[in-house]
Amino acid sequence: MKLQHAAVLATVGIAGAAAKTVYTGDTLFGYPVISALDITDLPANTISRFWISAAQAQGGTNWFVPVFVARGTNESLHSGRKLSLSASIHGDELNGIPVVGRVFKALNETVPAGGLNGTIVGIPTLNPNGNIFNQRNFFSSSSNGFWTNLNRVMPGETVEDGGAIANAYAYNIWNQVWGNLSNIDIAVDFHTLSTGSNGPLWAYADYRLPGVGRLAELAQPDVIKIDPGEPGSVETTFVKNGVPAITLEIGPAKTWNQTLISRAEAFVYRLLDDLSMTESATPVDVDLSQTYKATNISSVSVTYSGFAQFDVVPLQDVEEGQVVGTVFNAWGDVLETLTAPVSGRVLTVRVDPAVEMGAGVLDVLYNATST
Repeated sequence: MKLQHAAVLATVGIAGAAAKTVYTGDTLFGYPVISALDITDLPANTISRFWISAAQAQGGTNWFVPVFVARGTNESLHSGRKLSLSASIHGDELNGIPVVGRVFKALNETVPAGGLNGTIVGIPTLNPNGNIFNQRNFFSSSSNGFWTNLNRVMPGETVEDGGAIANAYAYNIWNQVWGNLSNIDIAVDFHTLSTGSNGPLWAYADYRLPGVGRLAELAQPDVIKIDPGEPGSVETTFVKNGVPAITLEIGPAKTWNQTLISRAEAFVYRLLDDLSMTESATPVDVDLSQTYKATNISSVSVTYSGFAQFDVVPLQDVEEGQVVGTVFNAWGDVLETLTAPVSGRVLTVRVDPAVEMGAGVLDVLYNATST
């Protein structure tokens, strides 16, 4: 790592004091550090890379977040869409990171040639803190330390208004990268399951906002969970502000699932074509023949601590009362037989066999809808 004070405007081809993107004068790994992003003053037909310091840890160490920006033609700054692609707000959820990286690599020829109509802001990892600690949440070291789910505190809060470091971190992502919506008008937030479970490619989508349904269906996922969202999540905060957004779950945590990663990448290219951000030779058709839509999830929890073994897999159809697994103790005695609470389709199954009493181990989708 090299952090140095330097004149960095030439690095991205910008000159003049009128620029609204705020450069700190430092570079990190050769890329400029900024404290605020404004896509309007970035050069057209260019892909830029930045670091933004979203917060400072105890002792003054910065938490730097990597940011891509692909700017299209000059006229498309106002006529084209402004897409956010973000990943890994949970530090153990990694499959979205290569999706964002691959998309920007694929744009390396398209953008300089004037083939991008609009702007794409990419954040390959929203939570480097969680990546470092190899777990889901954001760690702050005050007192004895706290873990915060960043996907429940958007759009954040400043320290001056009473926010802790995690709230301030979220505030800076929302306001200094996404520009409090000035830089974004449509968004995809990539996730995976939490550590210890397996599942397919699926989207959470709030169909009440126009544009969200199309966004989810372009992903051609295995499942669309029609869902009002989680307060404080990236997806729901965008939606509440009128910006179409989905959460796209890409299989299990801490495992490169290349099939699902490639499907998510292909979705982004369909989306770019559908939004007329890139040129498509044919209209974008959506194939939902393998997609299961549902409005509800019913979970199976264990009563006893022990070791769980399951008889079903994700996307398997089950009937209410069907045996889906067992829990046994170290002696091999069966403590509990697990059954499906409803008829539907299995969404997630725990793959970590060690379980604690009260833990959720399996989710079943039901009440499918044609919405």
